Amino acid sequence: MKEYDHSKIEKKWQKKWSDDGVYKTLDSKKAKTKKLKPFYVLDMFPYPSGAGLHVGHPRGYIGSDVYARVKRMQGFNVLHPMGYDAFGLPAEQYAIEHKIHPRKAVDINVKTFEKQLSIIGLSYDWSRRVNTTDTEYYRWTQWIFLQLFNSYYDTKKNKAESIDSLIKAFEKSGNAKINAHHTCKIIFSGKEWKNFDALKKQEILMNYRLAYEAESEVNWCEGLGTVLANDEIVDGKDGKTVSERGGFPVEKMVIKQWSMRITAYADRLIKGLETLEWSSHIKEIQKNWIGESTGSEIEFKIKNSNEKIKVFTTRPDTLFGVTYVVLAPESDLVEKLNDQIKNKKEVEKYISGVKSKPEDDRKNAEKEKTGVVLEGVYAINPANGEEVPVWIADYVLSSYGTGAVMAVPAHDERDFEFSKKYNLPLRQVIVPCFEDEVHPWQDGKELTRRDVVHSVLRKNNGDILLLYWKGGEWKNNHPITFIVGGIEKGENPREAAIREIKEETGYVNIKFVEQVPFSTQSKFFAAHKNVNRIADVYCVVFDLIDEERVQTKEEDTKFHDFKFVPMSEIRKEVNIKDDQFFADYLNNPSAFCEDGILSNSGEFCGMESVEARGKITKAVGGKIVTKYKMRDAIFARQRYWGEPIPLKRDKNGIISAVKKLPLELPKVTSYEPTGKAEGPLAGVKAWVKDGYETNTMPGWAGSSWYFLRYMDPKNSKSLAGENEINYWKNVDMYVGGAEHATGHLLYSRFWHKFLKDIGVAKTEEPFKKMKNQGMILASDNRKMSKRWGNVINPDEIVKTYGADTLRVYEMFMGPFDQSLPWSTESIIGSRRFIERVYRLSSKVSKNKTNPDLEKVLHKTIKKVNEDIENFAFNTAISSMMIFVNEAEKHENISVSDFKMFLQILAPFAPHFTDELWYEMGEKNSIHVSGWPKYSPKKIIEDTMKIVVQVNGKVRSELSVSIDATEDKIKEIALNDNAIISWTEGKEIKRVIYVKGRLVNIVF
Repeated sequence: MKEYDHSKIEKKWQKKWSDDGVYKTLDSKKAKTKKLKPFYVLDMFPYPSGAGLHVGHPRGYIGSDVYARVKRMQGFNVLHPMGYDAFGLPAEQYAIEHKIHPRKAVDINVKTFEKQLSIIGLSYDWSRRVNTTDTEYYRWTQWIFLQLFNSYYDTKKNKAESIDSLIKAFEKSGNAKINAHHTCKIIFSGKEWKNFDALKKQEILMNYRLAYEAESEVNWCEGLGTVLANDEIVDGKDGKTVSERGGFPVEKMVIKQWSMRITAYADRLIKGLETLEWSSHIKEIQKNWIGESTGSEIEFKIKNSNEKIKVFTTRPDTLFGVTYVVLAPESDLVEKLNDQIKNKKEVEKYISGVKSKPEDDRKNAEKEKTGVVLEGVYAINPANGEEVPVWIADYVLSSYGTGAVMAVPAHDERDFEFSKKYNLPLRQVIVPCFEDEVHPWQDGKELTRRDVVHSVLRKNNGDILLLYWKGGEWKNNHPITFIVGGIEKGENPREAAIREIKEETGYVNIKFVEQVPFSTQSKFFAAHKNVNRIADVYCVVFDLIDEERVQTKEEDTKFHDFKFVPMSEIRKEVNIKDDQFFADYLNNPSAFCEDGILSNSGEFCGMESVEARGKITKAVGGKIVTKYKMRDAIFARQRYWGEPIPLKRDKNGIISAVKKLPLELPKVTSYEPTGKAEGPLAGVKAWVKDGYETNTMPGWAGSSWYFLRYMDPKNSKSLAGENEINYWKNVDMYVGGAEHATGHLLYSRFWHKFLKDIGVAKTEEPFKKMKNQGMILASDNRKMSKRWGNVINPDEIVKTYGADTLRVYEMFMGPFDQSLPWSTESIIGSRRFIERVYRLSSKVSKNKTNPDLEKVLHKTIKKVNEDIENFAFNTAISSMMIFVNEAEKHENISVSDFKMFLQILAPFAPHFTDELWYEMGEKNSIHVSGWPKYSPKKIIEDTMKIVVQVNGKVRSELSVSIDATEDKIKEIALNDNAIISWTEGKEIKRVIYVKGRLVNIVF
């Protein structure tokens, strides 16, 4: 047999596939004529870096290619394209570093990528390639931007509508009753609208447009000379925010910027996740990023001012517990209240200091919170009319909620820590309620209520006195508690505690330490009184001064013993919920943040939290709203290499859309960032003279819709023809990295929903299913990087071992979604597997395959089919290796059976399987030959394994006919030589048979 020459075979078939158009996708008209169903398999297209591919990059491409090849063989019209995401920071930084124009750099890098991708044998339809930097492509990116610019979001229809219809509504009756997602702060009539000048109208409309210009707090990176989105920044080693690319420092800055009103789609973005077959991990990341929370908006009037503080809270049931209000240091209210503030210099100094703090530090619950009171400024609690101080603090951000919080130290952990630091009051208004499971309420019994005190008596060494109850009303139940007793009429908790300590223990020399600022409520059946009871439980702490004790009465002590227990053991020792709650507080003082029963809350006392939220909100004139943590997406970049924003501004400042698209990026000699809050285009005189926008679009613009362009990439009249979009609809299987969860995957969903609203897209979501590949690490378990010198070039692997070997190895390494280290030594095993299959072809004959081997083949076909559908490529290859092991033990394999095996191997190793297919007399490529089906009859087992036990211990295993009767199986078991040695001479009492599993012989 000829030696397997991978280089010759792979070049031959790559050329033939290209010449024959094997992977060419049919347009919708031809496909419908042939009655072919569509199937769209897509990779996240790469940005073409100068370094080219390393062996880690193809893993996702190979996985999607295997899947696409199977779908093609199953008879689908498969769309499996490739293109390049070539605008943006990566390409521009490479160009700057290598002193080469970005356009030239992209062209060079694309050629490198295409060459590398081609030699791996990927089944792309290259005639559909796209490049985001091509003018015919970004013409449609600009067109989408203009549609966004000319749209607003109708909250009643829950979709985007034309800005022209909004203007007509303004002309008719103003904006008071407009259902729109907006940030407009003024109310006007139709008459007033008509009297506004053009600039004022433009300013108002910017509060409604889906693409809009506004003063925004942004992440400014001087090192990159541009604004960055939140998903483009990370925490640096020193905890400060840096750019993801390059690790340059990032600071907050307020500048006028173009943004996308993605928040208008927040609800649909959340709900849409439920329809997607994505990993729960990715969906959870997006949910958390969007950060949906439903709560109440409540206004606090400011004393001696017309200004109001609007707060958003998910806990309006705690409103009576507000002891101060906090504003974000950036809040414009601080400036408005300037005349009332008595400590202006202190406030200004604090605000200046906060500006340098990274936002993540301010949000981090572990970081220490700081703030300063606005002396002379008081907010009025709308629930009880109480005046409370107003603070500014770093833990409140202007970008979330309303930029103000009502501080309830008793029921919010951040407020609790802040109040401790600044000695601010704490007021409990939510009481935890515990129901006694041992003594639950009994129907029909009288309900009584009593105040109870639980006393904590502490020795100098920290040990706590506990009571160990016995007999009496406790009967067989033995509670372990602090010192407990009722509060008599006229007593307060402290007085009652002193009395109870003396009565229950005899100790008299004690020192008051504190009353725990939280009480609890306990519900139980008091058997000794034959009543249902609610106990309002208070906790008071004392230190024991000395051991002096007085004589106690037997009636007070006969049902308990006591001893001192180390503080560290208290929580696990006490066994009633009230004292467990108090023990937790004493070990780690913190806020009570759960739901409970309202107290100190006027008419709402005794109400449960869930019921009280809506009622308190209504009572104070608030409203229930849904808020999102996600901010609108900053869209402009102060860089050269990006799509021009197709807008121009006249000498009066009026903005209009560019009528003829594309608006092409001007050719420049200087494309480096200016380091200022303006892009290099600001230095192009003709560009500025014509009034064009000098910022460019971000890198994610072109990647937010590219999957639609692949459907019809040559269309010059629209971004894709309606017939093609109707046929393909959306992506059936999307493959790429999980790191894009809060960037590309979110932005593309947003744009797709908008395109659905305006009738372009035909589905709500762009990607039905998605699989995320893990990284291939270097052999030292680090990420492959030039810096570490551990990069492995796939070209060298293909040259030495072959593309089929590379493909099989990368799919066999381990689970597709896990990161795994590369091993050049291990790749040899994949090469040997291919060579074994190549040699196996010499056993092909016209004779029938042995039935045992045939059974293994059909099991393998079934397993491979299931595994590929689940992207479990490693186990699919493993099952094929098992088949080859079995096949090598037999003299021959039939032509038809070997062909079926080649067909299931072909998606993984396309070159040499097509070679063997051709050698077996086939004229058409194996990749359009059809996908084999297993025969259910041929995988049915005719024997089964039966375990034989003697007195419950395994002593043998039998292989019996699947049709064997119970009596026959018992007979075989009793006559098995291994069993006879255990049963000989014994009197067998029973023989137990568990169907299909075991026989147990008992003597």
